[in-house]
Amino acid sequence: MAFTLKLNDEYLLPAIVCDQCGEIVTAGGFHLSRLTPDQSISSEQPAHQVCGEACYEAFVSAQPLDDEWFAIPLDAYLANLVRSLNIDPDAVLAREQALTASEHTRDEGPE
Repeated sequence: MAFTLKLNDEYLLPAIVCDQCGEIVTAGGFHLSRLTPDQSISSEQPAHQVCGEACYEAFVSAQPLDDEWFAIPLDAYLANLVRSLNIDPDAVLAREQALTASEHTRDEGPE
């Protein structure tokens, strides 16, 4: 799974790169995990991200024939991750904005 950071002005913003085509994955992408023979999620193989249906089909087609894959829409995967980690997005963003503001104040103050 290719999670990356991109600098946007003064902020580092996360981005996810498609494991099939290398493009940035948006909310229409999918999180993929390999299923084991008993239909549970495999912990032995990393998950993959793809940017859409075409890359999903191409990715799965390139895998060994006996591999089965589970796909969940990326936005649902991330929303469930946020919920399971008990993250309050508003509180996180407010904290990040406060840290940025304090750094600006420090950078602009006299030396």
